[in-house]
Amino acid sequence: MSLGMVSSVMANPSIQDATIEKQDVVVAEETAQIIPEGKKLVVMEAAPDKYESKEAAEVVTKLNDPKTTITMKEMLDILKVDTTKEIKTESGNVINPSEYEPISKFADLVLTDGTTVEYDINGEVKAVKATVKAEALKDVKDIKDCVLMQIDPKAGEVYFIESDEESYVPETGEVTVTFPCLGPFCVLEKAE
Repeated sequence: MSLGMVSSVMANPSIQDATIEKQDVVVAEETAQIIPEGKKLVVMEAAPDKYESKEAAEVVTKLNDPKTTITMKEMLDILKVDTTKEIKTESGNVINPSEYEPISKFADLVLTDGTTVEYDINGEVKAVKATVKAEALKDVKDIKDCVLMQIDPKAGEVYFIESDEESYVPETGEVTVTFPCLGPFCVLEKAE
């Protein structure tokens, strides 16, 4: 019994320290034009209790809980991602998400005025191009082996976002990518 408890506490050990820090997000010019005056994009601690999708809330809660084990397969099953079909990244490349594992906790990309937090822009889901910093992305062997996994907190849709070497700063872990929506995201790396 105690051995089982030890193994569950040691689950996903690499991600427990790999949080995505709270930060103001640098946005591309086209994104700045759609952000309402007085608001800004930020990355903050994931708040699954605010999601409309119970599947998204369950996956984020389980991955972020240091006492819980969740595999990539379990995450995909909960999110109802059909791995028998071809899955593409936002860049259009075919990906097998089962070949990846999370290397960070989830954090939320949100719109805020400093008081309220929103998961859309004026009531609409909009893509935003932004630069975010993730400790888990510092000095990775090959950025092509990493993707961001994002979940729409309302509909539960899952997105896989690639970065390239031109949009990646290994020393800081910064990547500039287009997020298809606001909401929770984490870093995945191809398992060795």
